Amino acid sequence: MPATSPQHSRALSEHPDKRKAAASVYWGREIPEAIRALGALANANYADVVTATIDDTQGRTPEQLIHAALDGLPHSLLVLVPFIQRVFLGLRLKLRPSPDHLLGWKVADRSDNWVRIEAASWFLTGHVVMHLDEKQVSFASFIRYDRWPAAVVWPPISLIHRQVALALVRSATSV
Repeated sequence: MPATSPQHSRALSEHPDKRKAAASVYWGREIPEAIRALGALANANYADVVTATIDDTQGRTPEQLIHAALDGLPHSLLVLVPFIQRVFLGLRLKLRPSPDHLLGWKVADRSDNWVRIEAASWFLTGHVVMHLDEKQVSFASFIRYDRWPAAVVWPPISLIHRQVALALVRSATSV
């Protein structure tokens, strides 16, 4: 039974026996201007956002929250995602830990309450912004098609992307 957020997004997990935090996770295509203004791809061909209410960030930065959220994800997902990103999307990722990289993506810019990461291949460019405010965590993704194969490859991959983003945000709400 879907619910609607103020931005006409849809709740993706409202089953009563799910974690309480999962009931407040929303996926949508309308990116709030406050997030879009953080330097994400203005000319993106695809954009989406997963947003959740959060009780307390416990003073964590977005990067710290992502790392904590990753601990709650299944190991198989943590192996599958970089594989898909590198093999099917051709993203050039640096998979070794580094302060300049997050999840293999280059940290392009950051502040106390947001971080923007970027990755590119020969046919597409992606930006992801993770934004925190007092009561909400948002994970916004922007994809630009640099060459024609992106329009063929990205749409089916976006279905997997959505599920991974939802899982990451759900995990972030429970840390």
